[in-house]
Amino acid sequence: MVKFLTGDEVDEILNECRANGNVADYRKGHEKFFELPLPLGQGYWRDVQLRPGMRLNISDLEKRQTHIHNIQQHPQTMPLTLSYYVSGGCVVENDGLKSSVEEIAGKSYLYCLPNTAEIERYEPRQRIRKVSVQFPPELISTFSGYLQELPSNIRQAIEQPGKVLFHHASTITPQQQQVLKQLFNCPFQGVTRQIYLEAKVMELIALQLDQLITAEQSAKKLVTSDVDRIHQAREILIHNMVHPPSLSELARRVQLNERKLKQGFRQVFGTTVFGGLYKYRLQQAREFL
Repeated sequence: MVKFLTGDEVDEILNECRANGNVADYRKGHEKFFELPLPLGQGYWRDVQLRPGMRLNISDLEKRQTHIHNIQQHPQTMPLTLSYYVSGGCVVENDGLKSSVEEIAGKSYLYCLPNTAEIERYEPRQRIRKVSVQFPPELISTFSGYLQELPSNIRQAIEQPGKVLFHHASTITPQQQQVLKQLFNCPFQGVTRQIYLEAKVMELIALQLDQLITAEQSAKKLVTSDVDRIHQAREILIHNMVHPPSLSELARRVQLNERKLKQGFRQVFGTTVFGGLYKYRLQQAREFL
């Protein structure tokens, strides 16, 4: 019969192993390393403090018992959290969600659940290879000119910290898989390692946001009148390609808001507004030559 271990029981076993010198547990600079002792299983996890408010956790372990992790309450200023399951998974019960969520291999999870209690259940004899990233919402708000492009739940989490709850699942893309592999196999040490890991975390965040934005745009269908305005905007750019209007001026002239204009260009022409103009200029230059 498989034994269930609570967080307190795990701590008790860990303290005993530490006292006997049977656990590898140390800190080096901004990185903490922990090796799971044999009474609990095998494997390790690493926790790395990157820039202020940004953390990276990498784990590769297998538990001997069913482990119940009880979080009494997430903080009100909870950061945005990204979790990627390369293998293994767990069941999450959170009182801010309508039902329990099974987090599984091959999926990523972006969530923010401030002021909520949570129970995570990890089953034994499964290899859990997982990367988690925590970062403050204000990290994205530094790119203030692009906030309107973000999915509404993320934008609300930035604008109303501590009040918006969401949990979103996505499929891990090949590009994300490549970055995860690089995080597990970082070849550097010291300051080079710190810079490398932070760069890869920023790349993961960028890939995740691009995936969410693209999915939201695909879900929104343009009405015929909007498609006509998108084509009208392209004609305006072509006729004024030497001195093109600004994005805001172009949106005003075709009577669309900037967000819909940018999204519409991607859906209709598969490129950005000024990316399309750049391609047209290249085409004209080739024809001229």
